[in-house]
Amino acid sequence: MSKRHLFGATILGLLVAAAPALAQGSYRRASSDNELRFRIGSFEPDGNSTYWEDSFFDFTGSTTSFEDVIVGIDYVHRVGPRWGILFSGSGYEATATQAYRDFEDAAGFDIRHDTTFELATGSVGLILQLLGRDAAIQPYLGFGGGFYDWSLVESGDFIDFGGDLVIFTDRFVTDGTAFGTYFLAGFAIPLGAEFSFFAEGRWDSADDALSGDFEGLGDIDLGGRQLAAGLSWQF
Repeated sequence: MSKRHLFGATILGLLVAAAPALAQGSYRRASSDNELRFRIGSFEPDGNSTYWEDSFFDFTGSTTSFEDVIVGIDYVHRVGPRWGILFSGSGYEATATQAYRDFEDAAGFDIRHDTTFELATGSVGLILQLLGRDAAIQPYLGFGGGFYDWSLVESGDFIDFGGDLVIFTDRFVTDGTAFGTYFLAGFAIPLGAEFSFFAEGRWDSADDALSGDFEGLGDIDLGGRQLAAGLSWQF
């Protein structure tokens, strides 16, 4: 089952679980202004930068090769009937095996390496509830910014284009921290006075200059899109 199908099945399961609450119509929630949210979903990089474009030109793969699981935790403190301050953290890691598109070794086999991309974020933003807290389905929007801590590792076999085209084994590493922004849209379904299921999409925008073993090779796009679902607790 693909990650997109898995996410769709998760959403369907949440809606089935929420059916009794939906059938009851409105559902008054707890009056507390604090909410803790746990989410899991799928993240795929946008790939709009020199690094990704050059990588997919020279090697097999695409941004979908780096689609993988992302997990996160949010804390919301409400500052009005509709507005809240949103503190978020998330973690993601994906590894894809890539091969040269136009070259093979002397035996006719692919020349391959593994690329691992890791991303951890910490952000703060605002969240806007579009309907009241008594609604059976509660859509919301959000936006904010924060820090994107990332690392990139390429490990395996490569061709020395500056020499005699010999194949060598090596490991190249770069990392950094950049500031970025995000926008989100989603909905929550209350399952009682304190708990809700929710599903949302987030769109991140961030980039950073390559350094370390990739010094001088341009920028890397850290942004991407994620679909996530989870459970929230209001306390």
